Amino acid sequence: MRPRPVGRAAAEQAAERGAPGASLRAALALGLLLGFYLLALLLLVAVAALDVVLARGTFTVVTVQGYLGSLAVAWCVLRVVVLSRGPKKEERTGPPGLSLTPREQPELWRHVRELAERVRTRPPGEIRIVPGAVAMVQEDARLLGLVPGERRLFLGVALLLGLPEAELDAVLGHELGHYAHHDTRLGNLVAALRGRLEHTVTTLRERAAREEAEEKAEFAAKAARRRAEGKPPPLKRARTRGPDHYLALVFTAYAKLCLRLTEAVSRRQEYAADLVAARIAGPGTTADALRRIPALEAADDLYLNSYALMGWDAGLLPPEGQFYGGFALLLADGTRRARLEALAREPLPEETSEARSPYASHPPTADRVEALTALAASSAPSGDDTLVLVRRPAAALLQAPERLLADLEQATLSQEALAKRRVPWAELPWQARRETFARETEPLLAAVARLTGTPAPSGAAALHHLLDLLDHGLLHDLAARLPQSEQAARSSGRAAREFARTAFRSALRQLALRTALETGLCRWELCWAGPPVRQTAPPWFGEDLPRALDLAVAEPAVTAPLRTLLLGSARGPLDGTGPAPLTIPQPPPASSPGGPYPRKDPV
Repeated sequence: MRPRPVGRAAAEQAAERGAPGASLRAALALGLLLGFYLLALLLLVAVAALDVVLARGTFTVVTVQGYLGSLAVAWCVLRVVVLSRGPKKEERTGPPGLSLTPREQPELWRHVRELAERVRTRPPGEIRIVPGAVAMVQEDARLLGLVPGERRLFLGVALLLGLPEAELDAVLGHELGHYAHHDTRLGNLVAALRGRLEHTVTTLRERAAREEAEEKAEFAAKAARRRAEGKPPPLKRARTRGPDHYLALVFTAYAKLCLRLTEAVSRRQEYAADLVAARIAGPGTTADALRRIPALEAADDLYLNSYALMGWDAGLLPPEGQFYGGFALLLADGTRRARLEALAREPLPEETSEARSPYASHPPTADRVEALTALAASSAPSGDDTLVLVRRPAAALLQAPERLLADLEQATLSQEALAKRRVPWAELPWQARRETFARETEPLLAAVARLTGTPAPSGAAALHHLLDLLDHGLLHDLAARLPQSEQAARSSGRAAREFARTAFRSALRQLALRTALETGLCRWELCWAGPPVRQTAPPWFGEDLPRALDLAVAEPAVTAPLRTLLLGSARGPLDGTGPAPLTIPQPPPASSPGGPYPRKDPV
């Protein structure tokens, strides 16, 4: 047997063969969908044949059990495959986003229509901007793809903000190539096949799992009754499998077969669409786009989780239009841009023939890039290759991008997100940190209020008030009113006091950091080049704060160093050029009576 080609050889062979014709693909999809119902019919026929065989024999208890089993199997098949309608069929409209009209974005529409004309295909009837670094097409064809329908093009906002126009042309050429090859006409048929298979397999597995859980619960109850009667519990549960379990195995095997066949066709369609993109933008530019898109996906994920959602727990979001638009600020940073370019130039991972999944809808990116590189080396330069030299950003195709990005937020964000307060980027880190500190110090301030019977002050006065209580020896009275861990609640004596002291010191540290933020001693600033939030503080602050906290929770409490550090006027400016604060003595050693455990906390 000849070895299966991998890597460049496989990519070039697939690109040369192209995708199967639309008629062949329609026949395959329709045959697989009909095969699903034919499989159910064959199961019913097999059950009926078994009943006929049983009827010819002697009527015994085994015969009755066989009839009952066949009825159970037949009912499961009819219930799940025939009678069940599956999940409610919704209109196939694709991911949520913002639909753009030609009047709103004339340049983008003109550009897409010109590319469609070069590909010799009908342009889409809708262009929708969606979140992420994705691009896809759909078509609402009817009558098994024989009658074309409305076409939709989905463009990820990260592609528009992060790709040059030439590489966006490669992406658009690839998607329009799917239209030209009629790949999208069978989308509804293939979706119906996969939806039916997924619903059937999921339903059967859920029913089998529920039956097994009921059997386990019944066995546990029986064992409990035997123990209550003084009898030994059964040694082993007799595990039985119902018809749902075995039917799930049968339909799972058929679903895997369908996926292997349909996804193999899908992978060949991707190679064929790459050839269209290469004719439009040049093979080199198309390969560059394939390399850059995974890097943009990683950068977009970093931006959303570390920047756009930085203030989510504090009820804050970036300014209007910047939840997605701030991605351009990340890409504009020189350090980030250099890392992105380096990531796009890294060698793509190659998969061996054993590691390749037969269920993948797209071939490995490394194979697609190799095929395009080989095409670029073997083809003479054409007029389209001059587009590679054009480095105009793809966002230049957009009219009023700030308004578009703001409208995209309204179309895709949840009501919970839209209700959050918008703050400028420069204020977002420290306001989010302040809200976090306020939330984390609530238990401590609530303990102060319960002890004194009056509401705790706000701002820096809260720390003043708390330190006054420590000066009066009320540390353990305050610590007793803080939430306790399970281990602390089970302890007693000296161990309980040390648990309480440690918890109180942690809460006091959060209040100290909140005070440092509100007084300007420490700042939390936005950083696009490295960690999202950069803390700025005097060089002596990180060393003096742990020692001042240790002294404040000692017995007796020494609060003057913490007051001087956070509330005094002797501290230096944030750049460290001014005079240092008063020297803070070392806290008592851990071996002294009542002394705290030594700790060194990072700020």
